[in-house]
Amino acid sequence: MKEQIILYNGPNSPFGRKTKITSLVQEINLEEKIINVYESDFLDKHNPLRKIPTLVVNSLTIMDSDNICLYLDSISKKNTLFPKKNYWQIMTLTSIANGLMESVLERRMETVRTDNEKSNNFINKQETRIIKTIKWLESNWDNYNENYLTMDQIAIACALDYTIFRFNDKWKAESSKLNKWFSEFIKKDFMKSTTPYDK
Repeated sequence: MKEQIILYNGPNSPFGRKTKITSLVQEINLEEKIINVYESDFLDKHNPLRKIPTLVVNSLTIMDSDNICLYLDSISKKNTLFPKKNYWQIMTLTSIANGLMESVLERRMETVRTDNEKSNNFINKQETRIIKTIKWLESNWDNYNENYLTMDQIAIACALDYTIFRFNDKWKAESSKLNKWFSEFIKKDFMKSTTPYDK
């Protein structure tokens, strides 16, 4: 029986974008369904957390963007995005990118609350974390290898683009190496075809 692979995703989730890009790069044929998690009760039977992305492969459900990317990579015949030589470094940097995405997302969620509910201290805390993380990447990350694509590159690009989408692009002025790399990386077809948008 041929596997039926369905990716439940959102229009602007940076975590979901990682998984979609992985499917494109690794040439995995799947059906992507863009959903609103707040209106998708059906997802509860697959994922009790009702979070996106969620991947359903026949009767198997895979949750968490990193797990989904690892699965898609494992069934691909293309070069792995997780080479053994640098596996732990790639996973650690991917986790840092995930943390950046999370901070931008949490800041966004807080800013759209009503004035009597939002916490400016929480917003400031997330903004400090965002700025600090990007500065750390500027100083410590150097995997700009154009000849071999790895997951940390995809995750960091998605995190930086999401920062621009939901926060600002001021990081570019203080992160010349990152900006130079990002400006070229964002031109790749898989980045252009997965640009976040508000539904």
